Amino acid sequence: MIMLNSHMAKIANHLSLLLLLFTLVACAENTDGGETFLSEQDQPAAYPSGNQPLKSAAEIQDVDQLIALLKAARRIPNSSKWFEIISLPNDVYALWEPGHVEKVNSYLIIGADKDVLYDTGMGIASIGQAINELRAVLGRGNHPLMVINSHNHLDHNGGNNDFDEAWIIRDEWAIQKLTGGISGGFTTYWAELTPHEGIEVPQNFDPETFSIPPFPLQRVRYLADGDVVDLGDRQFQVIHTTSHSPDGLALYDETNQVFFGGDTFGGGFYMTRDMSLLAADLERISALQIRWHYASHGAQLIEAMQEGQRLAIVRRILGGDRKEGMIPFAGQEFPIYTLDNVQVVLATDFLIY
Repeated sequence: MIMLNSHMAKIANHLSLLLLLFTLVACAENTDGGETFLSEQDQPAAYPSGNQPLKSAAEIQDVDQLIALLKAARRIPNSSKWFEIISLPNDVYALWEPGHVEKVNSYLIIGADKDVLYDTGMGIASIGQAINELRAVLGRGNHPLMVINSHNHLDHNGGNNDFDEAWIIRDEWAIQKLTGGISGGFTTYWAELTPHEGIEVPQNFDPETFSIPPFPLQRVRYLADGDVVDLGDRQFQVIHTTSHSPDGLALYDETNQVFFGGDTFGGGFYMTRDMSLLAADLERISALQIRWHYASHGAQLIEAMQEGQRLAIVRRILGGDRKEGMIPFAGQEFPIYTLDNVQVVLATDFLIY
């Protein structure tokens, strides 16, 4: 039950900043209280005009503006009604799962020569079917698709078996988790469903029997730190991170200043297995120019990256300048260290279950 505890603690204990982020994603209702999903005739034209350039997250100073951006973003219906598919700037589409407490985001990233699916979600509904429907709407059905896992916690690789290949960081722990699957011991975790307007739980989903099947080793492919994922008209650098899990895989488009950080970077709240590793990860990205930060839980777009500032704070925390506390959860306690606008929860065993 270790992974259950880690993820529940991550959601339950995101303090002020994460509460703000989940406020931002309360965009299942329009201002008039209606559903977010639009009829085909009411939606803007399909790719590329549905993704017109907007102010970047780095340029948005008012939280209300960011809320407005996310609420106004085009929604694309899908037959599963489990995913809320959101058209975002930079030819990026979020496949959001607000019906579970994790509120996971997977992302379809459009490229001239091929597309990338960054994470496959929880597996509660078929993300493969949702992706096929979305790419058909976008006229992308004949383009290659590369599936990349940000890391191999169960809420990010649950739909891998819908695809022929999955690319990960080569790491023995990650390979074991991906190829071993998840069968028992997570009933309470799967049952943490959260009502959300317009979202329906699949009729065949039963937390008592749900499992994630093993992903065959022969279908696993590998990326390494510094590799370039070339989509034709834009390129993403692979950044290997290790503080949240040993196989963290972030993607960075330097030209367009677009960043996908997985669970390693979430805007001032960090759940880490080692604070020294966290400092090292922050140092790796502190000099990057990032205008668009796409988050893996909750609000799809969060505030401009401030990792250089946060690195300095984490170093002070490591040096003992911090407020110390304990977070009780599920019969255990986790150390939490707070300084200024940074909160770090140390959950070593939980993150490498």
